[in-house]
This record gives sequence, C-alpha cells and structure tokens, in this order.
Amino acid sequence: MLKYITESEYLELLEVDNNSIPDNFNQLVIEASSYINRQTLGRINLNKIPKEVKYATCLIVNIINDKEKTLNEMSNLKSQNIEGWSETYQTPEEIKENYSKKMYSVLENNLWNVLGRDNNPLLYKGVC
Repeated sequence: MLKYITESEYLELLEVDNNSIPDNFNQLVIEASSYINRQTLGRINLNKIPKEVKYATCLIVNIINDKEKTLNEMSNLKSQNIEGWSETYQTPEEIKENYSKKMYSVLENNLWNVLGRDNNPLLYKGVC
C-alpha cells in the first residue's frame, strides 16, 4: 500500500507528541496518500518524496480523521434561529464536500510549485 509518511515523520513534521497520532493512523495515511497520488496523477517520485508532499499528507491525515469523527457524531449544527426556534444540520454529503474542499486546499497551498517526476507541477492537469 502507498504511504508517503511514517509515524515518526508525522510527529516530526507537525511537531506533536505521540499522543497526537490517530488510532487508525495506517488507514488514514493510506487514504491520504492515495488521494494525493490521484490528484497529482501519480507523478510523485517515490524514491525521493518531496517534503511538501509529506507535510500535505500529514495535514490531510488530520482532515480525514476530523471528517470521520464528524460523520460519526452527526451533531452537525449548520444554523440556528433562536427567535423562531429552528435548527438546520449538515447532511453527510455536505460534510464530505466541505472536507473535500479542505483537502484540495491543502494541496493547492503546499504543492503549487512542487515539480513531479515529469518536471511539471504536481497539480498540473494538462489544461492551458
């Protein structure tokens, strides 16, 4: 399975302690690495993974972990009107869409100038 980071790299890059590692870390790293690989069209050199990719993987691991917690809690208050007493909650689809936007934003912020093994930017999709 594809993993761009290890537990020790996660701790080092985010400068956190051992208690900060999610329980399902391996699953999250595989999911985050797969997401990044898909978004970069498989152009990351696995023999020399850029530090920016590793850092983005750490951040996406945290986003995926938060998403799973949010979906499990399902107490996602979207808006509240006290006067007329009404509440609106986010649907699971809205939650997933919001977290997808956060994940792609991490890629845009961290990988915008990182070149892949084909010497094109990792986020380049071939469209002018």
